[in-house]
Amino acid sequence: MTDKLALILSGGGARGAFEVGVLRWIARERPEFFERVRIVTGSSVGAINAAYLASHGMTPDAVESLANIWENLKVGELIGFGPRHILGRLTKWRKRFVDGQVPGQGWLRTEGYEKLIIEAVDWKRLNQVVKDGELDAVAVAATEVRSGRTHIFVSHHEEISTPIWPFDGSMIGWRTPIGPEHVLASASLPFLFSPVEIEGRWFCDGGLRQNTPLSPALRLGANNLLAVSLKKTSVDEDDNQENFPGFGQLLGKLFNSLFLDRLLWDLDRLSRINTLLACIEQLHGEESIPSLQSELVKRGRRPYQHVEYVGVRPSADIGKIASEMLKPPHQLNTQMGFFMRRILGGGSSGVSDAASYLLFDGAFASRLMDLGGQDAANCASDIDRLLT
Repeated sequence: MTDKLALILSGGGARGAFEVGVLRWIARERPEFFERVRIVTGSSVGAINAAYLASHGMTPDAVESLANIWENLKVGELIGFGPRHILGRLTKWRKRFVDGQVPGQGWLRTEGYEKLIIEAVDWKRLNQVVKDGELDAVAVAATEVRSGRTHIFVSHHEEISTPIWPFDGSMIGWRTPIGPEHVLASASLPFLFSPVEIEGRWFCDGGLRQNTPLSPALRLGANNLLAVSLKKTSVDEDDNQENFPGFGQLLGKLFNSLFLDRLLWDLDRLSRINTLLACIEQLHGEESIPSLQSELVKRGRRPYQHVEYVGVRPSADIGKIASEMLKPPHQLNTQMGFFMRRILGGGSSGVSDAASYLLFDGAFASRLMDLGGQDAANCASDIDRLLT
């Protein structure tokens, strides 16, 4: 069986710089990795990183170029809001709810954010590399607002089948050339960013239901996986329990809930399948595996196969890093607006978590990329296993 390596990038707003740090270490220390990648899937900010890398050739140079973009971000140029903007949004939300025609617009001003994504990705080349067979598939996840279903928008080669989930009605594969609308929809944080209309349907952040899109990669034929998560395994409790949580804290908890990370659960399921196959092979011989796979197909299931995988997660609390960056005098590239400081400038863990999703700032990104590089180095032996 031919090995097919998939790169899977998770969602988490500005935390996406951690992914780039992981990939930059690989680009510098294991550049041959990128020659092996055949499938790229992403959700939310992971969709942005995935689209950029695929459109620029999935090379170490493309990673360095992406890292340079992150290092030069200025949050005030990408997102923000003020009193007039908030008043306009309130008026539009009232009309939308009364009329019931289309979703309300997001609370944040995101023109700079959208412009950067549209201009940075080479959209024509993104689909051309798939058509030419340089990649087998590029997929991004988005959540349909009305139904809550996850749509996997996939640009794939003719020899690849569009993924289907016959036993899971919440997942829909949709073959289409990947364009800016699909990536912007995947990265549209609920309430804060405006939903995106695609062919008469409204979509928002793919991280709501498919934050780490392992399943699409497997159904596109991957049997080697590198998945990068943006959440630390453990959860630290907030020491300050006396005061009622403010808006920033509630926003942080909301984001943490929205970007519920199933990576550990998914990888544990892969481990159990690998163990099951090994046990069957040991008890009944290697020739029993094809018979098992054939029987699974007859029953409408995907044929199980051994999957090598590596999951890289932050070893440090990204929310705490954001808190350190926001303490006066803050260490960001640009001054934050008054409302951003008031909402995100608190010191509690909840507020810091909210800030970590929205701090699209080069100084913060550099810290996260350094962390990503350290955590990738700690997984060096596991990454090497994917390349053998």
